[in-house]
Amino acid sequence: MKKMYKRLAATFLFSAILTALIFGVSLYARGKAENGRYLEQLLVSVENNLEHASEDYTEQMEYQKTECMRRARAAGYIVANDERIIDRNRLGILKELMDVKAISLIDSSGTIFLSTNQNLEGGMEDQDVMRELEKTAETELTPAAVRMDQPDFQSAPEYLYAAVGSESDRLAAVRVDADLSQSGMTSGKELVETILKQATTEYATGIFAVGKERGSIFGITENNSQNIRVENVEEGTELLGYLEELPKERPLVLYINRAFQSAVVRDMEGMYLVAFSGLDRVVGDVLLTFWLGLAVIGTISILTVLMVRSHLKKYLFCHFEEIREGIYGIIRGERDPGEENSEIPELKPLAEMIYRLEREYVEKIHGMNRMETQLTEALTEAEYDRLTGLYNRTGFERRTESYLRRESRSGGALLLMDLDNFKKVNDCEGHPEGDRVLRIFAKCLCAVFRKEDVIGRIGGDEFAVLLCNEVPREILEEKSVSLREETRCALASYFEKYQVSVSIGAVPVDSREDEYRKLYRCADTALYIAKYLGKDQFYFNEKMIDCMRRECIGCRADCPRSRIISSGKRTN
Repeated sequence: MKKMYKRLAATFLFSAILTALIFGVSLYARGKAENGRYLEQLLVSVENNLEHASEDYTEQMEYQKTECMRRARAAGYIVANDERIIDRNRLGILKELMDVKAISLIDSSGTIFLSTNQNLEGGMEDQDVMRELEKTAETELTPAAVRMDQPDFQSAPEYLYAAVGSESDRLAAVRVDADLSQSGMTSGKELVETILKQATTEYATGIFAVGKERGSIFGITENNSQNIRVENVEEGTELLGYLEELPKERPLVLYINRAFQSAVVRDMEGMYLVAFSGLDRVVGDVLLTFWLGLAVIGTISILTVLMVRSHLKKYLFCHFEEIREGIYGIIRGERDPGEENSEIPELKPLAEMIYRLEREYVEKIHGMNRMETQLTEALTEAEYDRLTGLYNRTGFERRTESYLRRESRSGGALLLMDLDNFKKVNDCEGHPEGDRVLRIFAKCLCAVFRKEDVIGRIGGDEFAVLLCNEVPREILEEKSVSLREETRCALASYFEKYQVSVSIGAVPVDSREDEYRKLYRCADTALYIAKYLGKDQFYFNEKMIDCMRRECIGCRADCPRSRIISSGKRTN
């Protein structure tokens, strides 16, 4: 009954938490959406300000062009009517009076033969300008051409000049360069920085811009930290790629300045605008609502549980308690199951069912324990070698074939080992001593190779190891040296008496072959070559040759085994 009360209370509590959680999540989603709309409105406002500023900037450019043209025409008129001006000093005075950067005189070949700017003097005027002057001379009384720098987003215009044709016989045109340092013209970057500094945002809300050309952050609103750091993203091409992949004009959560921020990204010409606001207020409202809702629903749930408990105890559980005590009495032997009890008629069938279930349960448990013991013994007998405790041939082959069937295997190697001169131990010392040598060698294998490698005794004094991941040839050679040294040390007395050592043949396990039998033949060929080379050797069958003929029949053009056998280098 207490468990029922606890489960009932837990159910109500879980329902309360779930309800409050759903309500909190919905409130968080609503708050995030409202915050996103607020950030979107900020970006729209900044974009409108940028459009107005761009229009003013365009008007300013047109004004500068018109003013430069007007002054160029005035300078051309003065020079044409008073040739005494064609003098460096007088031309400098005219420059100061007209408040321009430079005045230059151009001859008919396009050469600037006189200028208040010595860097321009002696240079050639742009041929497009000269052709435009010639073309407009046909339709206009005073031909003219204007040229202005077209910088990138990061830079301000560097030059603006106007050239007008001259009626003087001594020159073809007059060029006037405007002084842009006093014009107030700025770069697109500076314009954005100015607009963003003027933007009004709430506390913990800010806007910054990222240039598309260089990927640098600039133009941060005044009421925020002037160091913006997007977590795990460096400024430059990495930041540009990151912003390009983000959804545009949708509420996002970004990790900015070591805090999660609600953000909206807007793609504009030449830059990205990012508006962000801290999530602390939204999260705070969600947590407050969650705890308040949990407290209210929890209180209601507790009252409901108490009321249900009172009614159940009064009308139902008292009778259940009597039945429970009667059942416990039967189990403890305090009550006879055949006893008639008019107050609890349900007790007798329940008692009989309990006895029957108990007997069946005990019988099934005993049967399952016996089956489990027999199954464990059968599996051990079928896959493990009794003498060494390693896998036997069946167990080793099953695990090797299972590994070869894996689609995601990462390579590996199959090694075969054979104890050299082991027969002498059996012949001279007896089979019990030979079994002792096999057990010692099994311990050497376990010491050299890893637990995840598959180690087995194939039969007699032949052992095999499967390395279940890609192993470089150098590591295999180091393993073979370690195994031979470990064996020689562990079987030192047998090495001195009977020259007991170990020969090792290896073959790679890769995509070229996934059939165990073929790999085994290749490894066996490598073991044969290792023994042929003089025993206590290691040979790596990299070309996966599986030929076991005693005499070479020349079936391969390039066969390492054939070369070894043909060389006749064999040591017994």
